[in-house]
Amino acid sequence: MSDVEILKQKRILVLYGGWSAERDISLKSGSAVSHSLQSQGIEHTQLDLKSEDDAQRISEDYDIAFIALHGRGGEDGFIQKVLSSKNILFTGSDSESCKTSLNKIESKKIWRDLLLPTPDFVEIVNARQTNMKLTPHLSGEEDITALDKTFVVKPANEGSSFGISIVRPGEGSLESAMLHASEFDSSVIVEAYVEGRELTVSILGNDVFHPILINPAGDFYDYDSKYSNSGTQYVKADIKGDKLKEIKDYAWHAFSSLGCSNWGRVDFIEDENGNFQIIEVNTVPGLTETSLFPKAAAYAGLSFDEVITKVLLLSCKQDNL
Repeated sequence: MSDVEILKQKRILVLYGGWSAERDISLKSGSAVSHSLQSQGIEHTQLDLKSEDDAQRISEDYDIAFIALHGRGGEDGFIQKVLSSKNILFTGSDSESCKTSLNKIESKKIWRDLLLPTPDFVEIVNARQTNMKLTPHLSGEEDITALDKTFVVKPANEGSSFGISIVRPGEGSLESAMLHASEFDSSVIVEAYVEGRELTVSILGNDVFHPILINPAGDFYDYDSKYSNSGTQYVKADIKGDKLKEIKDYAWHAFSSLGCSNWGRVDFIEDENGNFQIIEVNTVPGLTETSLFPKAAAYAGLSFDEVITKVLLLSCKQDNL
C-alpha cells in the first residue's frame, strides 16, 4: 500500500493559525499543508485555533493532527499535551521536547553540558522588573556584555526572529534591546554575536539533509528576510567531506539531545574560522513558499507533497497505526 493510500484511511486534522506572534506564518504553513493533502486526494479537516480554549475543544474523533502552529501554543509543548490527552497522534516532537527547544536558554544549557558548540550567553530573568536577575554562561572569563563587544539580544521563548536586536559598540543600547525583547517574553537572552555565515540543517526521520546557506538581504535573517520577497538567497551550502559530516553530526546531536524526533530544523552560524556554532532548534519548521525545510528536502529529491506525507507517516509509525 502506498503512503498516500495509508493516509487516506486516517482521520487527519490540520491545526494552524494559533495565538502567537507567528500567527500569520502559521496560517500560510497550514494552508500549504492542506493544499498538499487536497492535491493528493487525502481527506482532512482544517482547524484555525485562535485560543487555548479552542485547542481544548478539539474533538477526539481524529487519528493524527498535523501541527502547523508556530511559536507559543504550537512549539512550547501546549498543543502536544492537549492532543496526547485526547489520544490523538501528532506530527513532530513530544510536549516536553518542544517546550525545551523553544526555550533558547534551556536548550543552550543542555548543549553546554554536552560540550556542543553554542555562543556564550547571559540569561536574564524578569527583564522588565526591578528584581531582574543576570546569570552568565561563558566559556571563559570574558564579559560578553562589555561595551566593546557586539551581541544579540532576543526573547528566550519566541521564533521567527521576533524581538531580536543586534547591538554593536557605539550603536544602540543594550537596555533598549532588552526592553524590546521583553515585550515578547519576560526571560531574555544576551548572546555573543558570531560573525559568519548563517546555515540551517533540516531533519526528517533519520535523514539529516544537506545544509542550506542563507544570504539575508539585511544585517541578519530577520522576519522580513524570512517571509517577504526581500532578496534573501538560499543555496545548497558548499560544505563537503569532514566538515559536512561535522555539521550534520552537530545537528543530529543538538536535535536528539533535546528529545526531539520526527522532523525539525537546526540553525547554525559558521564563524570566520570555519567553526560551527549551534543557535537553535525548530520543532515546527515553516512550510511557506520561502521556508527552509522544503528547500532542503528538494535538494534531497523530495517534493513538497512527499515531505507532508512523510511527516504524517512518521507519526503513524510511532504508534503502529
